[in-house]
Amino acid sequence: MKPADQPDFTLRDLLEEQVRDLYDAESSYLEFIFRVSDHLVYPELRVNVDDIAIATRENVDRLVEVCEILGVPPTGVVCAAMEGLISEAKAHTKEYESGSVMEASFVASAQRIVHYEIAGFGTGKAFAKKLGLTDVEKIFNEMLNQSISIDKQLTKTATGSWFSEGINDLAATGSTE
Repeated sequence: MKPADQPDFTLRDLLEEQVRDLYDAESSYLEFIFRVSDHLVYPELRVNVDDIAIATRENVDRLVEVCEILGVPPTGVVCAAMEGLISEAKAHTKEYESGSVMEASFVASAQRIVHYEIAGFGTGKAFAKKLGLTDVEKIFNEMLNQSISIDKQLTKTATGSWFSEGINDLAATGSTE
């Protein structure tokens, strides 16, 4: 990584660093998902977590593809932001241990993480577009749209719908189902 004040630090350099940061973030998130998924009971949330795991695995693969296009290794950058988000999520899941409050906490953490993804993928898409990297822009657009869809699924799981309670309703009443 070149220092930011060095005159030859370009938007392309920044994009490369951002992609590697996102690769680390997605890899770390995938590990966390697998550790937590066995503790979830709410059926809709388990489906969401399965969808998130699949999407995150796809994101890791897509980010490797972007790194190949850019000619950089995917490793070598640590995403401190994702470390913080996951650390907070772990603390909350341990604090609440099980039941609907823990699951509501997991949804809250998952939404914070997906919002981080949306910001990162949107930024990557914008950088790629500005640099004329249409293949990279397309990949970031796919990840961005997928993250937006997951965010909507998580919101529905949290708040419910016309015909079903959400996890927040269950947590508010202390119900486990």
